[in-house]
Amino acid sequence: MKPLDDLTVVDLTQSIAGPVCTQLLAEMGATVLKVEPPEGDTFRHIMNGNMFAPFNHGKQSLCVDLKTDGGHEVVTDLMDEADVIVESFRPGVLETFDLDYESVRERNEDVIYCSLSGFGRTGPYRSYPGYDPCIQAVSGLMAITGYRDRPPIRIRASLIDCGTGANAAFAILAAVRQRDRGGDGTHIDISLFDVAVSWMSYWITNYDQTGELPERAGGNGIGSAPNGVFPTGDGHIYVAAISEAMYDRLCSVLERPDLLEDERFRTIDDRLEHREALRDELVQVFEEYTSADLEGELLEAGIPAGAVQTVADLVETDDQAAARSSLVDSYNPEADESVVTAALPFRFSSAIHDGEYSSPPPAKGEHTDDVLAALAYSEREIEALHDAGAVSSST
Repeated sequence: MKPLDDLTVVDLTQSIAGPVCTQLLAEMGATVLKVEPPEGDTFRHIMNGNMFAPFNHGKQSLCVDLKTDGGHEVVTDLMDEADVIVESFRPGVLETFDLDYESVRERNEDVIYCSLSGFGRTGPYRSYPGYDPCIQAVSGLMAITGYRDRPPIRIRASLIDCGTGANAAFAILAAVRQRDRGGDGTHIDISLFDVAVSWMSYWITNYDQTGELPERAGGNGIGSAPNGVFPTGDGHIYVAAISEAMYDRLCSVLERPDLLEDERFRTIDDRLEHREALRDELVQVFEEYTSADLEGELLEAGIPAGAVQTVADLVETDDQAAARSSLVDSYNPEADESVVTAALPFRFSSAIHDGEYSSPPPAKGEHTDDVLAALAYSEREIEALHDAGAVSSST
């Protein structure tokens, strides 16, 4: 028994944000029907399928051409029976098919209908396409990322996509909970832009209070020093001594009591003012260590530190990832190969989820005929839909 095993979710999303959302629902037990266009999810072919596979476990895939009469009928039938609908079309597109929230609600009044988009369903940017790096740019995030004397840079992971998917799943569960307590269905409007702005919250608040713009700071953290990326004998490490006690312990670990007595470094404010001079002193010592050894000694002393690892380090040698079962076996249907991917980022003491994905990502249209049969389409009707090009399957 899974907590969401009584929910049927129609997934009309592509790329990353929507699939992240619906994968979370699927792994909690929901039946997720991934409706793909004839060519499949646009992200199936990026990175040889390795961008698609991690976010589409536990789903059933059916391929439908919404522009055909038969395909439109199939999607309408699915949405009319759904508990939850998640879609990522540009605002206005589904209205042309009478598949927007207002239209569907007339036939399915209790539906939870979640619309994910780049900029939301209202406002002057509503019709613009949303792409994670572009949202990093317009939200202010990119302006604070990088080095002061260089152009802004993007964060090279789809963190806003993934964050939007997680926020969407949370909102859907809140709506389901409310409906189950006697409330109504609802429309959820969530965008990458809104999520990115929410993540800029303390910078926004600080600007409102001080009028100061945050500057790109490269590898430096804020509010204390040392706080940033430092070279070591074999790589780099992030060290954050964010209190006087931590700085005292750092000097003790490094056997540099003179850094406690130096007037330039007596207080946090002093160390911030003379940050570069302090860095020069520390680098001389840090370079005598390997990143792993220094990380170990600092963490043992209660000083936040992290050796800068590559993906290979994380996958091949990280003891914490192994102990937490942070990586699990999966399957890439586009490459037809077994792959390793990241597990879901939470652990339950009960049997809700054991960290292993419930089923591999589906091949394009793998479940088309099964889903149509579950909708009470006859074999003859299913064959006719195939012949008309309204649906397709991998088989």
